Amino acid sequence: MLIPGSQLASLAGASPDVVIVGAGAAGITLACELDGSGLNVWLLEAGGEKQDGRLTDTYAGVANPPHADPTQYRRIGLGGTTSIWGGRCVPYDPIDFEPREHIPGSGWPISHDEVAQHYPKALEYCDAGAFAFTARESIAKAPETIAGFDGRGVVQTDIIERYSLPTNFGSRYRERLIGSKNVTVVTDARCVALNSTADQAAIASITVVDASGTRRDIEAARFVLATGGIEVARLLLASNIGNQSDHVGRWYQCHFENTFGRLIPNGAATQFAFERTHEGVYCRRKLLFTAEAQRQHRLLNTAFRLHFPDYSDARHGSSVMSMIFLAKSILIKEYQTILQHNANVTFAGTRWQHIRNVLFGLPSLIKFVYDMVFKRFLAERKLPYTLVANADGSYPLEFNCEQTPNADSRISLIPDSHDTHGVPRVKVEWQLPEADIDAACRAFRLLRETVSAGSAARLEFDDAALRQRMAHCVPLGGHHIGTARMAATAADGVVDGHCAVFERPNLFIASSAVFPTSSHANPTLTIVAMAVRLAGHLKRS
Repeated sequence: MLIPGSQLASLAGASPDVVIVGAGAAGITLACELDGSGLNVWLLEAGGEKQDGRLTDTYAGVANPPHADPTQYRRIGLGGTTSIWGGRCVPYDPIDFEPREHIPGSGWPISHDEVAQHYPKALEYCDAGAFAFTARESIAKAPETIAGFDGRGVVQTDIIERYSLPTNFGSRYRERLIGSKNVTVVTDARCVALNSTADQAAIASITVVDASGTRRDIEAARFVLATGGIEVARLLLASNIGNQSDHVGRWYQCHFENTFGRLIPNGAATQFAFERTHEGVYCRRKLLFTAEAQRQHRLLNTAFRLHFPDYSDARHGSSVMSMIFLAKSILIKEYQTILQHNANVTFAGTRWQHIRNVLFGLPSLIKFVYDMVFKRFLAERKLPYTLVANADGSYPLEFNCEQTPNADSRISLIPDSHDTHGVPRVKVEWQLPEADIDAACRAFRLLRETVSAGSAARLEFDDAALRQRMAHCVPLGGHHIGTARMAATAADGVVDGHCAVFERPNLFIASSAVFPTSSHANPTLTIVAMAVRLAGHLKRS
C-alpha cells in the first residue's frame, strides 16, 4: 500500500513493528526484504513519488571548500539519490574490515564474510549481475588490463567494477512495495525528531511532518534511520540521541580523488573502454594494490583507472569531447566538474577551439550520437558514461582513495539556522589529513615503479608537483561515510555490530554512516548488502 502523509490518520490504531525512515537504496531494500515477513512495516519518505524542489530548503547548509554544498549529491523523493547515481557497484575488500596498524581508527567489529555473504543479493537489487569482480571470471576471453603486466605481486591487474542499469530503486521496486500485504509506503512524511521514552532507554516515537505542515507522532517497536550519512548525523544530533561518547557526526569520510600523470602504453595493448560481462553488464578495469603491498608500504586502499582527457582542453582534438563540453550546461551540477578533471577551468578562451573540433570531426560525432541514442538513452541497461581516448594514445590516471578516520572531520549543527520544519541546518567540516596526502604520494610512486619494472608501459608524472596536486584533491561528493560509526563498545562508536544505537537499542541505522572505514569503493553496494543483513536480524529478533 502507498499513501501520502496527509492520510496517516487513516492508519490510526495500527501498531507498526518497524518504521523505516528514508526510501532510498537502503530503506527500499530493507522494506523489500521485510515484505512477507509478517511484521507490520512502514516505510516513510520525506518527498513524493517524484523528485521535487524541496531539496534546497531541507538540505541547505554550509561546507568548507572543496567539499560540495550540502544540497548536492542528495535527492528527496521515492528512490532517494538512486534517481541520479551513476550505478557503479564495487564490494569492500577483506582488508577494509581489519585493524591496520598504519591507519588509526581502522577495523570493524564484524568480519568481511558477514557482509560479503549478502553481496549476491545486493547485486540482484542493483541489477548488476553476479558476485564476480575479476575479468577472468566475468568476461569471455578477457585480455590483460595492460598487456604483459601481471602486477609483480604488488598490483592487482584483473579487477573490474560493475555497473547497474543504473537502477532507480523508487521506480524499480514501487509496484512490489505497493502490492505488499505487510509494508505500507508513506510519502510526504518527513521525520524531524526522534523522541525517547521517559527513562531514556529506547525510542518511543518519531515526529513526522506531512506536506501541509501537520505534525504527528508515530509509535513503533523498532525504528530504522535509512537516510544518508549527513542526515543520520543531523537527526541524531538534533534529537540529542546516541552522542554520549561524542562520536555522532565525527569521523566523517568521503573518498578523495584527482587525475594526475599519464600512462604511456609504448605499444602495450590496454583495456580502456567499457566491456560486457557474461550477463551483459557493463564493467570497467581498474588497478588496486594487494593487501600485502598496502601493509608493507603503509597505503590507504586506492583505486586507479585509465581516464579520458580533460574535456575542457580543446587540444584533445576530439569532436565528441568538445561537443559534450560545449553542452555541459545541460548536465546536473554534480557531474559538470567531472568533464574538466574537477578543475576550475575558464570556459571563455577555448570556445572557438572546441567549435573547430566539432566542425572538423562531424563524421565521428554523427556516429557517436547514433551510438548514444541506442546505448545511452533507449537501452534499459545504459552505457555508464562516455569514454574517448586521448589522440596521442596516452591515458591520464584517475585515482580515488579511502581516508583515515579523523574525529575532527565532522558534521555538526548550526545553532541559529533552521529549515522550514525547524530542524537545525548542518555544517560540513571535511578534512584531508597530511598523512593521507603522504599515502597518496607513496601510492603513485609505487605504481610508477611497478608498472615501469613489469611492462613496456610507463607512468609519467612531475614529482615536484605530486604532493601539491594530492593536497588539492576533492572529496567524492555523494559518499558520506562514518558519522555514526559501528564499534564493539559504546565508548568507541554509535552503533553495535547489528547497527543498533547503543543508547537506544530499538533504533537501528541502515546507512554508510555506520561504516568505520571507507575503502576505495563506492558505498552503495555495501549499503544495500548491509540493509539485507539488517533485515535478517530484524526478522530473527
